[in-house]
Formats: sequence, C-alpha cells, structure tokens
Amino acid sequence: MKKILIPVDSSEFSLKAIEEGKKMAKAFGSDVVLFYVVGIRIAAQRFSTEVSPTPTEDPFANYEKSNAGEMLKKYKESFGDMQDRVETIVVHGFVEDEIIKKINSSDVDFVIMGSKGIGSTLHRTLLGSITNKVIHNSEKPILVVR
Repeated sequence: MKKILIPVDSSEFSLKAIEEGKKMAKAFGSDVVLFYVVGIRIAAQRFSTEVSPTPTEDPFANYEKSNAGEMLKKYKESFGDMQDRVETIVVHGFVEDEIIKKINSSDVDFVIMGSKGIGSTLHRTLLGSITNKVIHNSEKPILVVR
C-alpha cells in the first residue's frame, strides 16, 4: 500500500479516519493524501438556481478554502515525524464527485474516510450519504471509520 487517501472535513469522523490513517501509514510505510473539497453552493434566487462554478466568484468558498488550508496544516502536523510523507489538497466542486474523481484518477491504493461528515444529516435526508456514494463508485478499496 503505497498511497492512502483520506478525504476530510472538520467532523469527529474525519479525526477518527486520520488516526486510522496514521496507524496504517506507519505500518505500511505509506504516503498519505489529506483531501478537502470546498463544496459548490447552489443559491436559490426566487424561482431559479445558480451554481457558483469557481471559488473566486463565491466569497464563502474563498473563506472556506482559507480555513481548510489551516485545518489541513494542523492535520498534517499531527502525523509528527511522518508529516514529510503527507500531502494536502484542497479542491472546489461537488464533494462526492471530487472525492470519486480523485480516487479513480490517481495513484492512491487505499481510501480511509469517516462514516459521516459535517452536514451529513441534511445530505443523507436530501441527497444520500456522501460516504455511501463514494463507496458505490470507487474503484479502490475503502475503509469506513465510525
């Protein structure tokens, strides 16, 4: 197992996934990718919806991206003497689509993710669980941490 992908947000389940990732990376000598997606926001305006295609057009996305960078820096530092083997990536898009795209188009061998994330109740009710969508569309093995 050469490279482990850990999609994260600021939830307790992401912290658990990171802890599991530390154990596995140490045991197998793996590189780690901490991956955060700044989600696209759909703004309802009366009877139409608009999608903000880029973070530069969305001040909230820019704010989230800045905070995500700081959060990933702390997560990376938590790997201690292994942090030189940890890469951090922040992208903008639909969360589940970006995670699936990263898994299926990169050289990661294994994925560790939390069973729930921030806002998962809303997503589960309206859209279905992000973790569930990733599991069903991934070409790589996934460990789901609770």
